[in-house]
Amino acid sequence: MNLIVKIFILSVTSNLLVCCGQTRRNVQIKQDSQNQTDQKYTKVISDSTNKLTDKMEQLEVEYTVWGFACPNWIQSKDNQNNDSTVNYLSLHFYIEPASKSLELPANFDPEKHKLKIKGKFYEKEDYPQGTVEIEEPMPKAKVFRYVELKILNKND
Repeated sequence: MNLIVKIFILSVTSNLLVCCGQTRRNVQIKQDSQNQTDQKYTKVISDSTNKLTDKMEQLEVEYTVWGFACPNWIQSKDNQNNDSTVNYLSLHFYIEPASKSLELPANFDPEKHKLKIKGKFYEKEDYPQGTVEIEEPMPKAKVFRYVELKILNKND
């Protein structure tokens, strides 16, 4: 009987060591995979040499939801225009805040709100400063850097 108990204890201990070792190995594999993914998408694709135009503009813009990565902002006046000869996607652009304090607040709802922003466009089509490469390619477009931000209700 004593021999059976020793064999049982040895068997349970062996199984625990193997299982714990395998779990540690799986965790390491997951961490390595996550690190590779993080490293893959750290390349900044925006052009840091792109300059702002001299023209200060005030725009009323709305957010458009697309099924793919692309510029999501359009001027409200262009969003109301039903001209079928105009390329709707070409009217869209990116926006970027001039400072962290101007980032969109958490309560911004694209279905209920639009923005009134003041700022300047960059000279060349590009991406907002600091944009990192993602899995799905994004098209370059005009970028508007705003220095003032006001949230408006779409119904107003």
